[in-house]
Amino acid sequence: MTSAQMLIAIDPALKAAAENAARDNARSLTSFIEKVLADHLKANGYLRAAIGHGIPVSQLSAENDC
Repeated sequence: MTSAQMLIAIDPALKAAAENAARDNARSLTSFIEKVLADHLKANGYLRAAIGHGIPVSQLSAENDC
């Protein structure tokens, strides 16, 4: 997969908070920002969620346990 590059300017406090969150999630800042943005876009219908396999974790129950 190829990546498109973009240059953004953000508030230094926002960048520092994002760096802390990225570190807590064992991600690079770039990877963290991409994930947060993708999650937001999927949740709000701007980006189609990838087709997964099986039952989403949120829908697991004793009734559908295989």
